[in-house]
Amino acid sequence: MDLYQLKNITHAYGGRPVLTIDRLNLPAGTLLGLCGPNGSGKSTLLRLLGFVERPDRGTIQFNGRPAALFDDHVRGKVALLPQSAYLLKRSVSSNVAYGLRIAKDRRDAPARIRHALSLVGLAPDQFAQRPWFALSGGEARRVALAARLVLHPRVLLLDEPTASVDAASAHLIKEAAIEAHRQWGTSLIIASHDLPWLQDFCHDTLHLFRGNVLGRGRRTLLFGPWQNQGNGALAMALTEDQHFVAANAPADLDNAVAAIDARHLSLHAAPQAVPPHKARLQGTVTTLGLETASDRITASIAVGRVLFTVYLPAEALSGGRFAPGSKAWIAYPPEEVQWY
Repeated sequence: MDLYQLKNITHAYGGRPVLTIDRLNLPAGTLLGLCGPNGSGKSTLLRLLGFVERPDRGTIQFNGRPAALFDDHVRGKVALLPQSAYLLKRSVSSNVAYGLRIAKDRRDAPARIRHALSLVGLAPDQFAQRPWFALSGGEARRVALAARLVLHPRVLLLDEPTASVDAASAHLIKEAAIEAHRQWGTSLIIASHDLPWLQDFCHDTLHLFRGNVLGRGRRTLLFGPWQNQGNGALAMALTEDQHFVAANAPADLDNAVAAIDARHLSLHAAPQAVPPHKARLQGTVTTLGLETASDRITASIAVGRVLFTVYLPAEALSGGRFAPGSKAWIAYPPEEVQWY
């Protein structure tokens, strides 16, 4: 059974549509990343999944049953950490305990509070009685996360969890989320601009743009501006002398978004190795990783400000042909570009 089932969802603020989803099913145990620029609908989707807002139209089922705002059916099972998570004006321990009180679940509260603080890297003996105003920004963010983890939630929704915190806090927040999944099987749905982290960690990614779902999986989105090349071809400048070329130009160029799936990209150590019928781009390898859901090797290639994800065969790593910092050439068929 799917954990979430969304159908015919529309939502607007001040009469302006911000989210439209025809159908979306999310399985239990999912590790899902939400990708998209600011204003794409990521935060709105998280609030709907957290049942703190009701969609204007459509239905959301949780664990096979319709769920309303703050329903007992989801109370304590779904936890949302918004971008601005404010602490109560009380001690760290009291902040973490507040979630248990709201959920009406005080079982083993002292031990659970200590464990939640430990998960986010805050030693209970040092931080439990510390007042809220004596915390750094990163520490306050971790306390807010601990207040959600203490619930042992079935779903943890994270909205830009590592934004505006120091590197150490960002690392501890990521590790705490992973540990929640390991210990309790918590489903994680994470909105973040940290695309490499989402791609390395998540089973799947959902791409949003202007409130619409553009697709799932490892794909690169390109938002233009586009230059018409004639014969149905378009080009987008990535660097001074490199352009991403796409076929089958749509009628509305001003709002056109292109997507290229990782399956249609190949990586080459020299330009002469690129097949003559494919377009090519020169970039720099930024990361090599292992996709946890499929055990496939992935490479992230930066071309200007755009980061492409490519699947690699295992033999591609032999001989050190590709390594972070090395030059590489991406090849792709322009006719495989999808338009939205």
